[in-house]
Amino acid sequence: MRWLVRLSLVLAVVVVLLVAIGFFLPDHTRVERAITIARPPAQVFAVLNGFRRFNDWSPWFELDPDASYRYSGPAFGVGAKASWSGNKSVGSGSQEIVESKPYESIRTALDFGDMGKATASFRLAPAGGGTAVTWALDVDANGRLIGRYFNLLMDSMVGKDYEKGLAKLKALLESLPAADLAGVQGEEVQRPAQKIYFVSLSTGQDPEAIKTAIGEAYGHIGAFLKDHGIAMQGAPMTITTSYDADAWKFDAAIPVDRNDVAASGEVQAGSSYAGRAVAFVHTGPYTRLGETITKAYAWLATEGYQPKDRLIEEYLNDPGEVPPERLQTRIVIPVQ
Repeated sequence: MRWLVRLSLVLAVVVVLLVAIGFFLPDHTRVERAITIARPPAQVFAVLNGFRRFNDWSPWFELDPDASYRYSGPAFGVGAKASWSGNKSVGSGSQEIVESKPYESIRTALDFGDMGKATASFRLAPAGGGTAVTWALDVDANGRLIGRYFNLLMDSMVGKDYEKGLAKLKALLESLPAADLAGVQGEEVQRPAQKIYFVSLSTGQDPEAIKTAIGEAYGHIGAFLKDHGIAMQGAPMTITTSYDADAWKFDAAIPVDRNDVAASGEVQAGSSYAGRAVAFVHTGPYTRLGETITKAYAWLATEGYQPKDRLIEEYLNDPGEVPPERLQTRIVIPVQ
């Protein structure tokens, strides 16, 4: 019996020591890994500021490719949320973007259910033409002794996953053409069909020639609508048919409340694209629209969208009433 008493005393001493030591262990721990990616900060930010491409670089996706995912809130920025449920290797939980500073940092709240909560963050900084990316995990034990001991293992448990994830993020981004996406943010929309009357045009690249051709086309359509008592139902638009260094072919169109009147002369009746699309807003003169459109297509490639059909430009204000620097144009790109 003495050995049982001694064993009990030893165990009691060990427990007291573990508890005493636990009070001196840090309540907070941080796991941090970094990598440099040869792409501009805005392009890196575009991938990290939402969960659309998360599984393309996540170090955990391959642990359970059959896990289910649900997305809620906005697609990008604060409020974007992803929830998952999978096997024992990935468990279940959610992550939500709670702070987003363009091209600088992103912070997400992680909720692992019974396993607890944590905070993850990304810091971005220019680095020799590329971007230094730091991925960090912050965990608080909230005074729990077992949590403080668990924190001692966190770096060895998570560090390798972070290294693997950053390496996959680097490979993903560096497989894409480099593009400075500063100032460009797309919004996925479901585009309804609109009744339109339009005039088909083909012009060179001279801005004045384009301005004249569009003005004349809208003049023809406006006169046709007036003659038949048809009302406009939205912003004037152009719908690109083809574009190259020599010529721009497009339809100058006006949305209407009805298009049941037979077409006359150059003016034709039709409907605009209906379906999934991504919309961008360009603010500034029309002469710089091309720059924004180029960035928009680069943004789509970075986010993994596949463009289809014809580019639509909607002119949201009147150049006769608004100075060039305040002109707004909605760029709508249909996607698969």
